Amino acid sequence: MTTLTSAAIRSPNTSITRNWKSTFTSLIIAAICLALSVILLLTIASGPVTIGIALIPAVLFFIFLFSAISGAGEATCPNCSKPIDGLSTKSNDGVLCQSCHRYVEGKDGHLWTTEESRIADNPLFTSPLPETFAFPEGCCVCGKPATHKQTIEYRTQNASSAITAPTVGVTTTTKITVEVPHCDEHKDGAALTSATKGTGIRFRSYPYLRAFCALNNTTPA
Repeated sequence: MTTLTSAAIRSPNTSITRNWKSTFTSLIIAAICLALSVILLLTIASGPVTIGIALIPAVLFFIFLFSAISGAGEATCPNCSKPIDGLSTKSNDGVLCQSCHRYVEGKDGHLWTTEESRIADNPLFTSPLPETFAFPEGCCVCGKPATHKQTIEYRTQNASSAITAPTVGVTTTTKITVEVPHCDEHKDGAALTSATKGTGIRFRSYPYLRAFCALNNTTPA
């Protein structure tokens, strides 16, 4: 099993640099959010509901502050040399290059292409989940003959566009259930997640992801 460890930096790799424009933009937005939260606390906070509203910008403050500190890195893809942004300036894992659709990872300010045989500790490699799909033969972790299927679930929220009195908009949930092939030695090899369009499925196995994409004509996402 290959995981990110303290092993030597792999070659070829590219260096991650800080995007100062993104850093300062995030810091400015963080400062605005903090100031807005303070103003709201001083002007409208008088109970649990209004205090909660006033603290929303404070939550955004921490998000943008974290982004400014550790999420403003950029580098060229070690596989296709196209730019990748939104990186951590320290360690990265499971990052998808949107140009070549290869996964990259790295540590200590370096980025390299993920080994094609990698099996991650947790579901990491993602494909959109089509309405109709099939799984490649074998366990979704190791590829050995599957002995059973493990059920994974995911709930999506659907906001109704209908406006009816006395309710304006209705939020419902949809439960998605998928049975994924496993062998007796492995479990939790896949998980469902949200995707840009619809639902995605993540696998621990990078080879299995590629096989799933090839079988179902999808692209890593």
